Amino acid sequence: MRKLLFIIIALAVGGAICATARKSMWDDDARRRKAAYFYLEAVDAFLSDNYNLYGQLLDKAYRLDPDDPEIRSRVGEWMILTSANDSASIENGFAMMFDAYSKNPSDYFEGMQLVNLTSNYRRWADNLRAAEMLSEQFPSRNEVTLQLGRSYLVRALMGDTSYVSKAIKIFSDLEQRVGKSAHISDLKIRAYAVNHDTTAIIRELGVLNAASPADPYTALAIGQVFNSLALPDSALHYLTRACELDSTNGSAILMRAQFFQEQGDSATFEEEALRAIKSPDLEFDAKAKFVINYINIHGEDSVNAARIDNMFENLLDAHSGEPEVYRLYAEYLAHIDKPLQAADQMSYVVSLDPSERNNWLFLAQAYVTAEEYGKAADALESASKLFPNELAFTRAEAVYRSLAGDTERAIEILEAYPDSTISDPDELSHFKSLLGDFYYQKHRRDDAFAAYEDALKANPFNYMAMNNVAYYYAETDTLLDQAEDYARRVVRHEPDNTTYLDTYAWVLFKKGNFEGAKEQIDRTISLTELDNSMDSIDSAFESIEQSEIKLTEEQVAEDTTEIAEAAEEIEQELVGSADLYDHAGDIYYRCGDVVKAVDYWKKALERKPDEPDIIKKKIKYRKIIDKNAP
Repeated sequence: MRKLLFIIIALAVGGAICATARKSMWDDDARRRKAAYFYLEAVDAFLSDNYNLYGQLLDKAYRLDPDDPEIRSRVGEWMILTSANDSASIENGFAMMFDAYSKNPSDYFEGMQLVNLTSNYRRWADNLRAAEMLSEQFPSRNEVTLQLGRSYLVRALMGDTSYVSKAIKIFSDLEQRVGKSAHISDLKIRAYAVNHDTTAIIRELGVLNAASPADPYTALAIGQVFNSLALPDSALHYLTRACELDSTNGSAILMRAQFFQEQGDSATFEEEALRAIKSPDLEFDAKAKFVINYINIHGEDSVNAARIDNMFENLLDAHSGEPEVYRLYAEYLAHIDKPLQAADQMSYVVSLDPSERNNWLFLAQAYVTAEEYGKAADALESASKLFPNELAFTRAEAVYRSLAGDTERAIEILEAYPDSTISDPDELSHFKSLLGDFYYQKHRRDDAFAAYEDALKANPFNYMAMNNVAYYYAETDTLLDQAEDYARRVVRHEPDNTTYLDTYAWVLFKKGNFEGAKEQIDRTISLTELDNSMDSIDSAFESIEQSEIKLTEEQVAEDTTEIAEAAEEIEQELVGSADLYDHAGDIYYRCGDVVKAVDYWKKALERKPDEPDIIKKKIKYRKIIDKNAP
């Protein structure tokens, strides 16, 4: 009976253990299935460019099944790519990827991903490790063998010459499979160069040429190597050979021209360059790339300006219907401070390609730089016909019309614009504020104040609009309490903005708070002159830093003197506006300091004020003069 009871208990216990094991196994399966689900959802998020969701779902999958090699590898990869400069996280990410790959080394994708990532992060020891692991699994795949050779070569280039022979053997074995190629020969030559084995390099070039005697790219590659070995005769022979084998090969033609420039033969260089640019067989992109490269290297030297102009003229003759060549020329002319000539070239661009909005903006900007505001406005008016209700064009045209002296037309342009279509509050506020400025210029003060209020309704933090309305309220002795509130808020926002401080001082003056106004105007002038002083000193330092001359003690002393002199000359420079010093004079007069007031009025007069006669009367009679007085 006891034995039977034992058996029953044993069976019961065993059944319970089996049931627990089965439950645990089912739980593990469910956990892995759930992890797989999250991983697939993560992949879908990645393919949809939703990278934040990808990272979140990947993390959930990893927490559920951290031993899955694919999930583990992707988490490691994600850590690497999102860790910025966190070296510990990057290190951990690579460790996870290598751990996952070691468990499944036959996964070609993972192996190549490791090779690429270690190369991108310049982890050359890990790069070689990954390449060797991959090569063990796929010894017959040419791209894997090539990668292993590159990894050996990198180690050799970093100073470990024991890898030179390994790299050369890999590349030679690969050549046995695929035949000679310029690319593999280039890698072998780099390996030979580590040991300064010029004889082996020349021998390799000979073998390469014998294998592909009619290939222009092979001849070009050989010419480049000879040029790097400082063997110009051999280099020119093969560069010329490349041009003869393919007269349309832009790289060969332009490289040959570049060769003459490097040799100091500027006349032949220019002849070759122009021949290439004029060639109908050479594609425009190749020609443009050559000219751009030349400008980048030699464009800052004015000696080369005529040569560059000549290149562009020939490029224009050969490709008169290509808008990009005119734009390139315009960009160059704008860069060397020839805005009108740049605008001329951009006129051709907008004629050939009027659908590109940025071309019109470039054209307008070129005219603005040349202070041809009317022409800038005309260009934008033409653009507006192609891009109706384009706010950027409308607003800029209005500004330039006003700068050209036609503020009435500027108002008409803005009034005609359907501002109800402006959905961005900041844009609407800026639009209304600009309209307010124009209204005030034309003495339409009620309209101006209404426009400013609209601007502040759209964006209560438009401090420029707030400053302007405060100033104009003060000028018209209107709503001075409101003006003071606006001016105080603006200055609180930007306490060192001299324009805002001047407005605040003027509002306080108009309210009769002369001492408060004097405090603010003193601070304004102090900041204005300090800013100008720092600009001059910075300019002096910049000119010294740009000098390539090694400074002696005497030169250092001279430069120090130059900086000091620049600082001393600040008071003689016309810093600040006429209005600023006119306000200062009025404020000091009301504070009882007539001598200082006259001094400031004189400074205002030096800066060519809008109403010089009023300033002259103030100086003559040593008092504030009513503008309406006879």
